[in-house]
Amino acid sequence: MYESESATALKSLQGKLLQIPDLRPIYAKWTSGLSPHCEELRAFVDEKIDEYVKDEKTRLKTKAIDLGWFTSLCYPNAQIEQLKTMALMSMVFFIFDDTIDKEIDHDTPDFASDFDAATKLRQDSIAYMRYQFFRDHTAPSSDEQCPRVPQEFASFGEFAPRVKTAAPGQVDLIKLADDIQEFIEANALEQTYRLSGNLPSTKEYWTYRHGVGAVFPYCTLHQYVNDICLPNSLAWCEEVNVMRIEASFQPLLCNDLYSLKKEMKDDTPTNLIPIMIAESGRSLESIVFELVEQMYSSARKFDAAAASLRAKGREYDGSVQEQIEMFIKAFESFQTGCFRFFMSSRRFGVKDYEQEDGSYFIPL
Repeated sequence: MYESESATALKSLQGKLLQIPDLRPIYAKWTSGLSPHCEELRAFVDEKIDEYVKDEKTRLKTKAIDLGWFTSLCYPNAQIEQLKTMALMSMVFFIFDDTIDKEIDHDTPDFASDFDAATKLRQDSIAYMRYQFFRDHTAPSSDEQCPRVPQEFASFGEFAPRVKTAAPGQVDLIKLADDIQEFIEANALEQTYRLSGNLPSTKEYWTYRHGVGAVFPYCTLHQYVNDICLPNSLAWCEEVNVMRIEASFQPLLCNDLYSLKKEMKDDTPTNLIPIMIAESGRSLESIVFELVEQMYSSARKFDAAAASLRAKGREYDGSVQEQIEMFIKAFESFQTGCFRFFMSSRRFGVKDYEQEDGSYFIPL
């Protein structure tokens, strides 16, 4: 009987021990914390999940993610209204992603197993997103009549007005729309590999991983999060582009380490570890070592870009320099927040495998 590449890759990992070293030194110098609004935000998110997620099983699963806590970790210094906005965006992304990127039940056809149905969902979601952002706005809209609202993306209608009414200069709606569209479209390529049973190469993996990781929309909102408005020459300079890429790269590698056990259980092996093992034939230990080295390298690149941005800021007054510092800290706390979330979230279920020295020994 034919065995797919993904099945072979997963089988090769079964019974092994995933040893992740203590990664806290990577994040030790960066801003971290938990928002004092965490409990209020949790209640807000649960209320919105009740409103927008109709299926009881999916509703409970979405609540279990604990998006209020996740957002509070990522933005410990943000005000409550900004936190609500970011939590709503997270809710949109997690609901959409979990609708398609999940274990396939061949007895119950759904978006995960039906590529054509998922394609229609993606198209409708993009149309609805752009309608919400650009109706009654100076940017052109392809159709002023409201498109079909997919239930799996309906909560976007709650998120969009918040960023549309942000203070002038804080949100580049066209950039944000492009970031979100990249997230939705990249989902199609990931699903193609999943349904084929084939694993992408490492190079192919990175053609869609930043998109499905959905970090760029968060980065685009880092002025909004802090209620600041930087000059465009600073907000969109080359240093910020590097910070965006590394703030995406870092959590994606971290996610693939801590989520491997979950993804093996869910039979969703579009994870860098089995891809690299299948591609290179190297050991699990060797792959983990390389990924950790890449995480340290990414942190150094981020710090260098942030230092260069601070240097550019010296040409401006003290107020702009203060805003630059807040801006950089939002990138830092997003990465430390993701790290803490991956380690402790019930979604990943690895907290019980933490060792006294901060490392993790996770049986696969």
